[in-house]
Amino acid sequence: MRGPDMFAHAVRRMTDVSRSLLQQVEWPVDSVGAFIGHQANQRILDKVADLVGVPPDSRFGNIRQVGNTSSASIPLVMDDLIQAGTVTAGTRTLLTAFGGGAVWGAVALTWPDIKHNH
Repeated sequence: MRGPDMFAHAVRRMTDVSRSLLQQVEWPVDSVGAFIGHQANQRILDKVADLVGVPPDSRFGNIRQVGNTSSASIPLVMDDLIQAGTVTAGTRTLLTAFGGGAVWGAVALTWPDIKHNH
């Protein structure tokens, strides 16, 4: 693999798809309260968030604690946020990923009102 080339490709694709999606759903970047990305590499996520304009306090991840969890990375972070009560109902959330096979995508969602039983 050509690491630097793949890094640049992932950053470019995740940034472009995130910006395009925010434009499509008509969300200004400052209205995004949670940014969660597929966590193959923290440097990629930081660069994408910087380029999209997501402030550090709206970025969520757990790669430092669990490493690269492959396709489970976004759902695991979402579960962490649910368990901690960190993100509240109505929070605009941007999910983005770049993964195996050099595929990428993004999802915009409004955080639901989740009731969990302890």
